[in-house]
Amino acid sequence: MEQAQLPKRKLPAVEKSISDVDPERDVRVRVLGTVIAADDSSIIVDDGTGKTEVVFENPDLMRFAGVGKRVRVVARVLPLLEGFECRGEAVQDLEGFNLELYRKAKEV
Repeated sequence: MEQAQLPKRKLPAVEKSISDVDPERDVRVRVLGTVIAADDSSIIVDDGTGKTEVVFENPDLMRFAGVGKRVRVVARVLPLLEGFECRGEAVQDLEGFNLELYRKAKEV
C-alpha cells in the first residue's frame, strides 16, 4: 500500500528585532523595518535596533522592497562564523502601517 506524501511543514517564523536574532537558536524569523538599500538579489533592512542584509534566490519576491519602504520580511537564518545571513522567503509591503500603534499593542 502506497503511503500518501504529506506536505513539508516549515517551522513558524518568530517575530524578532534584528539585534535579538540568535543564529544558534533561530531558524526562521519575521523582521519589520525600513529598506535602506537594495540591489538585484538583496535588500538591507533597518529596524532601529540593527541592520541586516536579506538575500533572495527569487528576485520577484523583492517587488515590494524599494528603498525607503517599510516592510515585513520572513527569512531563514543561516549561522556564519561571524554573525548570520538571512535568506528571504517573503516580503510584505507595510505602506500605511501604523508602527507606533503596533508597538503599543505589542506592549499590552
